[in-house]
Amino acid sequence: MLDRVIATPTSQDRTQCLVVGAGVVGLAVAWELAKQGLAVTVLERQPECGLGASAAAAGMLAAGVEAGAPGPFLDLCRLSSKMWRDWAEQLFLDSGVDCELQTTGLLRVTSSAESISDLEVRRAWQLTQGIDVSELLTLDQLRREVAGVSGTVVAGLLYPDEGHVHSHRVTQALELAARHLGVRIQTGVEVASVTVDRDRVLARTPDQDFEADFAVIAAGSWSGGLLAQLGVRVGVDPIRGQMAAVRLPPGSLPRIVFGDRGYVLQKRGGLVLIGATQEAAGFDSWVTLAGLERLSQIASHLLPAVGEAAFAHSWAGLRPHSAGGPLLGRVPASDRVLVATGHHRNGILLAPATAALLGQALLSGADSPELAPFSPRRVVAG
Repeated sequence: MLDRVIATPTSQDRTQCLVVGAGVVGLAVAWELAKQGLAVTVLERQPECGLGASAAAAGMLAAGVEAGAPGPFLDLCRLSSKMWRDWAEQLFLDSGVDCELQTTGLLRVTSSAESISDLEVRRAWQLTQGIDVSELLTLDQLRREVAGVSGTVVAGLLYPDEGHVHSHRVTQALELAARHLGVRIQTGVEVASVTVDRDRVLARTPDQDFEADFAVIAAGSWSGGLLAQLGVRVGVDPIRGQMAAVRLPPGSLPRIVFGDRGYVLQKRGGLVLIGATQEAAGFDSWVTLAGLERLSQIASHLLPAVGEAAFAHSWAGLRPHSAGGPLLGRVPASDRVLVATGHHRNGILLAPATAALLGQALLSGADSPELAPFSPRRVVAG
């Protein structure tokens, strides 16, 4: 079926795959499919691409701190992390935009003596997985890595291979690269339903219907209603993340510092990002005074100089959370509709692997074994 669909010549108005959502994940999937020769249309409810979770992301590529145990999620994080350098280079070639990939390394620190044993346990199992992680470091040793680490910190680990990208530049690069390959991106279009009708998929909006051979739901926190219509029993919940930025001279913070309650990292231009809250606030995506107070405390407890730096701006976004990890693969109702959502705070990190695996699944007609643990057909535990 797929070979026949892909071999069919396309007219200007014919779309082979609809992608619902133009965040980093949706644009990455669209770019991947376009590279494989498919005619792709992206439908985005917001007036611009990447205004949801992607706009709120710090851009961390930190598999060592995101996965809490060995297993499929760690494997997916590590696979995607390894893809990022080549991915960023190809994006630059296709778009002319530098994603500002920096392998700065990351300090995972704690201010709790009781948490030292947790770090030791984490280090032990990570070594068995081949993760590059240091021995347990004292405060003096941590300050040799990043001057000015707070005196409240008691211990930490160094992950030399971790880093970050500039999330806004990633969105810009993906949009330009996708458009360069002929992807049509329509913003301000809210999809009310996705249904399968005979040999096609229909995406209905208040103004018109869009028809294609396949569809990929990548609408982030707004995916839940569409997925429920398609028989997916795992929900997608919006989790508000508030962040703030301050100004320090470039090079002031050579590594990411990731603590018990949040993190700080510095972009090339000097902005230091402080993140992030995690709040079940529905679809309210505004910044609150209480959130800014928590961010200020995070900064001061990690690096006092960050807490005293000149304030630049603050923002908030909604991160899509699904029980059991991301939702990747085909829905129960139809093999013509695939899902790429529920990445929570790891959308930037997981974008390369998500795009590659979803593209392979659509083109081959079957979900790969790597997607099985994240299948939308899974049953919610409990």
